[in-house]
Amino acid sequence: MDILGLRRANCKSCHKCIRVCPVKSIEFSGQQAKIIGSECILCGQCVVTCPQNAKVVRSDLPRVKQAMAEGRRVVASLAPSFIVDFPVDGVEEMAGMLEKLGFAATAETAHGAYLVKSEYERMVGEKRQDIIISTCCPSAVRLVQKYFPDLVDCLAPVVSPMEAHARYLKEQDPDAYVVFIGPCISKKAEAEDYPDSAVDCVLTFEELRGWAEEAGVEPESVPCDRKGRRSRFFPKTGGIIQSMDRENTGYRYYAVDGPDRCVAALRDIRGGRLHNVFLEISICEGSCVSGPMIRASQGGMLECQDRVTDYAAPGFPDRRPVRDFDTADVPLERHTAPQPVREKVPTDEELTAILEKMGKTSSADELNCGSCGYPTCREKAKAVFNGKAEITMCLPYMRERAESLSDKILGSTPNAILVVGEDLTVQQINGAGCRLLELPRPEAAVHKPVEEFLDPVDFIFVMEDGRPIKDRKVWLEGCKKFVEETIVYDIENKLLLAIMKDITAQEEENRRTQELRQQTLDVTDRIIQKQMRTVQEIASLLGETTAETKVALTKLRGAVAEGEKRE
Repeated sequence: MDILGLRRANCKSCHKCIRVCPVKSIEFSGQQAKIIGSECILCGQCVVTCPQNAKVVRSDLPRVKQAMAEGRRVVASLAPSFIVDFPVDGVEEMAGMLEKLGFAATAETAHGAYLVKSEYERMVGEKRQDIIISTCCPSAVRLVQKYFPDLVDCLAPVVSPMEAHARYLKEQDPDAYVVFIGPCISKKAEAEDYPDSAVDCVLTFEELRGWAEEAGVEPESVPCDRKGRRSRFFPKTGGIIQSMDRENTGYRYYAVDGPDRCVAALRDIRGGRLHNVFLEISICEGSCVSGPMIRASQGGMLECQDRVTDYAAPGFPDRRPVRDFDTADVPLERHTAPQPVREKVPTDEELTAILEKMGKTSSADELNCGSCGYPTCREKAKAVFNGKAEITMCLPYMRERAESLSDKILGSTPNAILVVGEDLTVQQINGAGCRLLELPRPEAAVHKPVEEFLDPVDFIFVMEDGRPIKDRKVWLEGCKKFVEETIVYDIENKLLLAIMKDITAQEEENRRTQELRQQTLDVTDRIIQKQMRTVQEIASLLGETTAETKVALTKLRGAVAEGEKRE
């Protein structure tokens, strides 16, 4: 399993991990930031800075618990930076807590630091190398291996204090299961990358703290060593140099911390102008007291440096520690092989083509804002070329693209659209709005009071009431037009959005239709009245004829009846 993993659901495409990664060993694709193991120096900056806890450090607690369950004699090698991360006065209090968790013994890795610094002193005294770069920080060693492989020979051919101490413990007890406990993620890789490593497992302070909390175990106050030891200076910036004897060596000693300063120092060495230099190098700013697995609540960097100093040399600077750990005959040699990271280098034409896709058609377009996580647009383009980044990671490009799309939508819609601020000034107006209000261009309205063009009453009502107006028919006196008006209040952005559909032609058509309908009704009424008069006249005539006929028929019937009687 990789030492660093990703909680995919937590990754929110913020690019913060890319921004802080000193070597840009992160591939961003499919809206996910994935660590490239072959390029990563395991500095842990992505873990510390991820706001969503999307980066996961592999837990090796199960391995340690399994060793204990198997009856192994598990021994803790405790990094000296424990003094800044746990509420203790010395290693003795930590040993008591670790014993309750099942450790057979606890010893300070500072003993290994003493062995390593002694070897550094011998190298300087014998002038074995012109440039000597310390090898205590595994992330710094990986930085040299991968990104400055031409400087690998400048690395001291000496193991780290962790490895030196583990070898010492194994010489004392070959069957011991040695567990290094410290603030560093890259120590996990160091223990696994070298086949000759005497370290069986690595736990971080965070893992130890979680285990202790789960078990309900805390350090208890016991008498602690108050005399100090020089090699306990190691966790602070310059601590290696501070623990060494440096008089009359002919070497100059420099301590650099933080990824940017480390890279700058290595570039200076690559320049070839420095000679007889011992370089203490640490990726973490403040060195190990600011390791990625040290809880931030322990205070600021200066406070941490002070705690290390007080533990290494109580009463410093009036009294400096003269004692240290015991010398031991332990093999310390280790040569580091280069592991160069090889990326494809784009041609100028390929780089230009990628920049153009990002909307960078000239040097003036290259804002180098860093929002994508890369320091410059060209660095981002190189990452795109190598498949480590996407075009859409460019915030200005995406904003311009969104604005362009927005402008196209606003420009193509036939409806007038106005954006009005809470101060009732026009913030934006589209072309249709200019045509509706008979304005020559948008600038004629922008930043001017809306009342110069429209009645502000509806805007005020919507802003105060909070409810929108939808499809209200309004007569615009200024331009003699009817519109169908919708006004919505965007409270979050403090803007009023007005959409107006010109319905003047429709209203004119409705008026003409209404007039025609009225004319038709009038004609119909006249025809009906005329027909009614005709019907009435016919009815009158028919009434007279009917009466005469009735009289005649009555007379005829009477005559017939009289005739029948005579017969």
